[in-house]
Amino acid sequence: MTVLLVFGLFIVIVTAHNITYLEVPQYGDPRRDAALVCHYVSERGDPPLHSVKWYRDNNEIFRFTPGQQPPTRAFNSSAGGVSSGVCNEHSCAVSVALPRKFNTRISFTCEVSTEGPRFAVVNQTKYLTVAVTLKEDPVITGASGTVQVGEDVLLNCSTKAAMPPANIVWYVDGKPERSDPWMSDNTEVSPADEHGLRSSWRALRVRVGAGRALLEVRCEATQPSKPPYTRSTSTGLMVARSPHLSMYTASGSSSTEAAVVLAGSITVHMFFTYSALSKL
Repeated sequence: MTVLLVFGLFIVIVTAHNITYLEVPQYGDPRRDAALVCHYVSERGDPPLHSVKWYRDNNEIFRFTPGQQPPTRAFNSSAGGVSSGVCNEHSCAVSVALPRKFNTRISFTCEVSTEGPRFAVVNQTKYLTVAVTLKEDPVITGASGTVQVGEDVLLNCSTKAAMPPANIVWYVDGKPERSDPWMSDNTEVSPADEHGLRSSWRALRVRVGAGRALLEVRCEATQPSKPPYTRSTSTGLMVARSPHLSMYTASGSSSTEAAVVLAGSITVHMFFTYSALSKL
């Protein structure tokens, strides 16, 4: 990378390494260290690498200086520092302890500089949110048996423990559905477990209307993190139809034959599930 420095009427051209990719996870579990990696390359004519520095927000937490002994140095931080670091002329990887405060958003910056006399500097920044995200899609239960027109179907959607706990929204045929008055209008949340994580659930009662062959229901669980994290599960229920006997007797069939045809024509209830992962 070429950098122009202006001193009075003089323009000095200096070159710096390029940061090709900065690896910072979007979400970090506070129960384990976060792995960060900074990748950089030099172009022909660039001065040698002087140092690579890592910053948490505005505080330096780690430094790699290949011309010094020892070449690496970690700096303590009140919210957690670097537990280990492995760096070379092309990359610098560190493991960082995260604070126990959920939904905290942290910026991590990699700064690469070349040798003097100009010490050209480049940097990149990415953000990490402290959260235990849902590792599985929510689960829909209660959708068993034959679904008939006019029937009330009671469903429940639940998630595994996470933090922050997920808010659940039901969708029926693609439209958000409110719970009945006798149900809680909000997502229910469990007490915290030994790690401070909470599971969520929400019930839904939906009446099967006439003139339809399929009832599509989706449960969407969203953690109110920054940015939000969403997983969802959908269920499709085939609505059973019972043909009238007159449909066959009117065509000239005997009552016995009509009854046999009628029994064989009853639609068997079908249930299928599919899962979808979306990031808002």
